[in-house]
Amino acid sequence: MGSIFDYIKKYGDSSFMEEPFNEIDASILSLLTYIDFDKIVFADKNKISLANALEYFLNFGNMKEFLKRGFIQKELIKLCSAIKDKNRYKDILLYGYVYKVRDDEQFGALSMKIPDGKIVVAYEGTDHNLSGWEEDLALCYKFPVPSHIDAINYINKYVSFLDKEVIIVGHSKGGHLALVAGMYANILVKWKVKKIYNFDGPGLRKKEFESRRFKSIEKKLCHIIPNYSLFGLLLRHNKNYKSVKSNKIGLMAHSIFSWNVNDKEFKSAPLSLLSKNLDRSIILWLEQHTDKEREKITNDIFNFLKEVGITNFVDVLKLKNIITLIKNSSKLDIETKEMLNSFVKFIIDYHIKNIDDIELI
Repeated sequence: MGSIFDYIKKYGDSSFMEEPFNEIDASILSLLTYIDFDKIVFADKNKISLANALEYFLNFGNMKEFLKRGFIQKELIKLCSAIKDKNRYKDILLYGYVYKVRDDEQFGALSMKIPDGKIVVAYEGTDHNLSGWEEDLALCYKFPVPSHIDAINYINKYVSFLDKEVIIVGHSKGGHLALVAGMYANILVKWKVKKIYNFDGPGLRKKEFESRRFKSIEKKLCHIIPNYSLFGLLLRHNKNYKSVKSNKIGLMAHSIFSWNVNDKEFKSAPLSLLSKNLDRSIILWLEQHTDKEREKITNDIFNFLKEVGITNFVDVLKLKNIITLIKNSSKLDIETKEMLNSFVKFIIDYHIKNIDDIELI
């Protein structure tokens, strides 16, 4: 059983006319949103080839800073090297790169035109910035959040009248934003959207999930999650998701690089008991709390993280910071403390089960 790198090795010299665009290609292009294309791909509609953009990034990018932005950065650099000279990918045109971080938002997006004429609109998932993770939890009590508005405005701006077929992709929160952008795009853009790929991204609140807007794009949605999914089961989602085999457990299963590939598709696998229980627990927790209660708990947790000096998600995974969290948790109310303790337990379990990957953090 292979990985996306084996897929690239086998089909990297096949054109999209020879081998049509598929879910593996969608996942690869969704990962490109994590690359720092600042001063390489610009926010306007001027295009640069993928080959030239990645060549510049690999030769002149600030790799030291890039490696601090998450725990899959080494694999991302390897991915860039693997695809930049491949016939299948090198002539893809990149444009419309946007990345911004504010106190209440982290948002990134990239547009691509592949040689067969399709337009791919890709949204970035959450990186190491704490504001992005705080916005992720805000999804459970608020709609829209700032990234929703930016995602909708982005697709309406970068899909032109002449574009015929549009595919929206994203990993993690980026997958959720792909879903929301597909739901709320203007009528002309929405008509052009043929497929929406949500790679282990959250679903929707009950109100949005039961809306006519979701029903209108549900058949276009391809929701793919690892068999040890955490993020992809957040909020409400349809039951037609595809569960795929990951060679990791817990947080590391979130990485597309850990997903097994069977020729031109991800290998299906039953959802783990851990994820099934998590899915039920999330729905139960949502049912038991109002939006205001969810907001209070979320704000209390992130204010607490900031008070103890945690500024990004990579900091949260360090054991010394876990000890600090435990020592200072007495100031929290009972329910918030219970949620924090559950999170701490998960992080400790993550360290035990993924000891070989700790060096990536």
